[in-house]
Amino acid sequence: MEQKTIQLEIVTQEKKLLSAEVVSVSVTTELGEVTILPNHIPLFTKLVTGELRYLDPTKNKTHYVAISGGFMDVGPDNKITVLADDALRADDINEALVEKAKQEAETALKNKTSKRDFMIAEASLRKALNELKISRKRKVQKIPR
Repeated sequence: MEQKTIQLEIVTQEKKLLSAEVVSVSVTTELGEVTILPNHIPLFTKLVTGELRYLDPTKNKTHYVAISGGFMDVGPDNKITVLADDALRADDINEALVEKAKQEAETALKNKTSKRDFMIAEASLRKALNELKISRKRKVQKIPR
């Protein structure tokens, strides 16, 4: 019996990050986490900084993507389009660079020069912490049993 799939596309302003057939997609929205399976009803929702997980039908493996806001459109044709403010695959996360960005954001938060700078630093810190969490989750799953 063939497994039903959904077409997932993840797009940022800079590039198309992913286009793949998947079994399911789980992502964090403003109202909480939602999981989309084949033949889901149409849905348009706002995404928050968090993780997007999808199940690859060929390898039966879960993949992780760090998402920093955006929108998700679930169409009636088994197609999911994620328009992300920023997105990064777990395998592409450079922990050293993210740690540096985290430290810079923490320093900027302590210096609180203006409300605008504080908000930018806060968003940068949220993004860095999310990427670290997802990168570390991926490492834990790779440990052989």
